[in-house]
Amino acid sequence: MGVEFGERLELDTSVRRPERLVLLFGLLTGLLGVVLAANELAKGTELDYQAYYFTGRAVLQGEPFVGWAITDISFLTEKAYVYTPITAPIFVVYGIFPRWEIGYVLNIVLLFVVFLQIGRLTLDFLESHGVTLQRVDRVLILGFCVFSGHSILGMYRGNVDPIILLALAVGLLAMENGEQIKGGTLWATTAHFKLFPAFLGVWMIYRRAYRAIAAAIVTGLGLIVLGVIVFGIDAHIEFVEFIVNERSREGAFLGGLDPELQWITLRRPLSQFLPLTGNQLILLSTALIAPFVYLVYRDAESDLDAVVAFFATMVAMLITVVPSTLNYVVYLYFPLLALIYLTEEKTTKYLFLAGLVLVNLPLYPQHIELIVDALPLSAGIGDLIVGAARAVLTYTSIPLVGFLLVLAGCIRFVRVPDPLASTPERERL
Repeated sequence: MGVEFGERLELDTSVRRPERLVLLFGLLTGLLGVVLAANELAKGTELDYQAYYFTGRAVLQGEPFVGWAITDISFLTEKAYVYTPITAPIFVVYGIFPRWEIGYVLNIVLLFVVFLQIGRLTLDFLESHGVTLQRVDRVLILGFCVFSGHSILGMYRGNVDPIILLALAVGLLAMENGEQIKGGTLWATTAHFKLFPAFLGVWMIYRRAYRAIAAAIVTGLGLIVLGVIVFGIDAHIEFVEFIVNERSREGAFLGGLDPELQWITLRRPLSQFLPLTGNQLILLSTALIAPFVYLVYRDAESDLDAVVAFFATMVAMLITVVPSTLNYVVYLYFPLLALIYLTEEKTTKYLFLAGLVLVNLPLYPQHIELIVDALPLSAGIGDLIVGAARAVLTYTSIPLVGFLLVLAGCIRFVRVPDPLASTPERERL
């Protein structure tokens, strides 16, 4: 179990080989991220940033922008605007540029700074728990946040997920430090972009953060009212219909989710056995995962345990409510990168480390096939490997296993005393 904020945690900082190897592996995946980004760019893949840019242009021109509307004023065919209408004016700053490439460069710089800040926040979090890191560990943590594969792809695609993560992390720490109104306001604001942070209200209730809940409700509803005033009720009706009928991707699960779709969700295996829509599978997968999150809530005692409870809630949401894409892996960065240093209980540590490795291995059947084709294997052996990989990955995915291992690590973190808890002053570890 965790330490209280401010307690000193005397660690042997000279023995950090497992953590360092995993973080180094993450940095190596950055090379893969560069290759994938270059490959996507060569194919002319549409970027998340481009949706933001043309949404900003639409706002400036007084044109519709909800859902697929931006395709009418752009070259986009696959990207839609999926956030609540009131968020759109934020992207006007990009829309003022005559070409999307100008703002794109600025967006990359912004996301670089955001990832760096996430790393610094992680280091500050560790320091607040009394962990003194060697320089190599600090460099690896910062390097992982900025240059690992998912970070590289996040900067290339230009999505807002790193910014949302930073806001969630700052909001979490604000609430844990008694600034509930600040925390609730930040979380409610992020929910207007990604929706799923609204479900973090469960954690607020668990923490009895009633002022944060009130602030979140006022902020959330206030932004909706402001959006209606600015953009009208019809835009919001269109937004709800788009989210429920299209963005939910519920039809993709009927008959079993395509194993080549790079989504990370517990609904994947369930869809292979049950003739349910994606929205119905949300309810089922949430019901299945909820008892495991409850175990974390039940056994959490220290302030750090409460942070782990938040993290367990986040992990659970990302594989149930959300059909997570690879972009969403960055939501694990905080507090996972801190937790691998905050526990010395080996099983817990290795659950976290193994999970971090697997979420950085986004290999799906089509990728296995490409790898096998590049190897000097006979046709028979190659077909056998590809067939076996497809059979397994029809029911799961490597990143999904990683998410589940991280969740298991959260459960064990709060249930099993850390070896460093042997002294009386650390009896709550």
